[in-house]
Amino acid sequence: MKYFTDIKVELEEITVLVICEALKSPTIGEFTREGFIEGWKALGADTIEKQRALVPHLRKNIQTDQSLFKRVYRNTFLIARNTGQKAVALDTAIDYWNLFFRNGSGLNWDTASTPWLDWYVEYVQERWKKTVNRDMWNMTLEFVLKSMEDETLSWWEEAGAWPGVLDEFVHFVNEKREKAGKMEVE
Repeated sequence: MKYFTDIKVELEEITVLVICEALKSPTIGEFTREGFIEGWKALGADTIEKQRALVPHLRKNIQTDQSLFKRVYRNTFLIARNTGQKAVALDTAIDYWNLFFRNGSGLNWDTASTPWLDWYVEYVQERWKKTVNRDMWNMTLEFVLKSMEDETLSWWEEAGAWPGVLDEFVHFVNEKREKAGKMEVE
């Protein structure tokens, strides 16, 4: 915690996860000596002053560099799991989805007619209630990206290779849209 404070990073911001990915952290905020030295060296920041100066760049890049965003998102699954677990607790996953998909952090998973993140959180809290495995975690990101490109979900196919939770979420979205009198997936 002190280290992040020293380099001017708030513990509740996505930049913590960017740094954890770059330094190959085994868990949130835990660094190996080799990962710490080699990670900062690769970023050209081998002193605390250089690390502090790099932080604004890391904050900006997570919002503009989609490949970095994907790497950090996927790595977060690995470091968010409790020791010895293969999945992430649902409450923990929701916290991270809020961090990744709210405006100001990473992507803003809202479109003109659909509050996607709010609906997804509502759905998983009401109807899923299980842990989040790696496939669900990774495919949630793919779903986010596709739904932001085309909120009508014209690309959606029930027989597609999506996890069942996302198939069910599409039905949930259709129910919400029908009640609200909005567009429905064709």
